[in-house]
Amino acid sequence: MRRTIALPMLLLLLLTPAAAEDLDHGRQVAERWCAECHVVGAEAPRFRRARPFVAIAAKEGLTREMLVRFLLLPHATMANSPLGAADADDLAGYILSLRK
Repeated sequence: MRRTIALPMLLLLLLTPAAAEDLDHGRQVAERWCAECHVVGAEAPRFRRARPFVAIAAKEGLTREMLVRFLLLPHATMANSPLGAADADDLAGYILSLRK
């Protein structure tokens, strides 16, 4: 009987990607690596050198997976930040948490 309960619970935990993201860590990554060019908080958007995170979060159709892939690719206009997969996932989760 315990196996029939444990297996669905295990599958539920494994198939829930949002549980893996750490929004506080994502905010810390944003403040460390992104704040020089982006407004990284939820305050009213003001343009620095790059789009505010609230504007990025508001982009229709943007998914966490798309954002993670973008963050892991090198870009000429972005700083060469040493983001690993977990950092990129947390940062993407933080950015998307700013959606209104």
